[in-house]
Amino acid sequence: MSQAEVESAPQGPALAPSMSALVATDGSDHALKAARFVAGILPAGAEVRLLVVLSMELQPRTYLGELSDAEARRARIAEATEEAVAETRRILEAAGHTVSVCRRFGNPPDETLAEVVESQPDLVVVGRRGLGRASSVLLGSVSSYLLRHSPAPVLVVP
Repeated sequence: MSQAEVESAPQGPALAPSMSALVATDGSDHALKAARFVAGILPAGAEVRLLVVLSMELQPRTYLGELSDAEARRARIAEATEEAVAETRRILEAAGHTVSVCRRFGNPPDETLAEVVESQPDLVVVGRRGLGRASSVLLGSVSSYLLRHSPAPVLVVP
């Protein structure tokens, strides 16, 4: 390519402080490695949304009426969310990023993709594998699914 072709070539999104990233985390070693990596490549002040997908459901009503343990369930959900994001949040905030947390319930690949579609981040960041039971030789279910279906660029950190 000539210098003129390089200069006129379409450029990707600029890494500006207004850049947004969605970081899916479950607190696993792979998720923490992804957080450390992205903390170093995003410009200070980037908006980072941490996503935690929990498989448990909060259903405060049944055919029997109000569940007596609804508050305990809410507390367990808040605790599980904090456990998954605490270290990731610390890493990203220490690097100067603005961090928010989003929690969803359901199947992690589906819910992560739904969050990508809704929040429209500039970049999606995931670890190669998470805490799931099924271990994949190369990629976990979330990273593999996102690579095939995400409308946003996906960075998989090995």
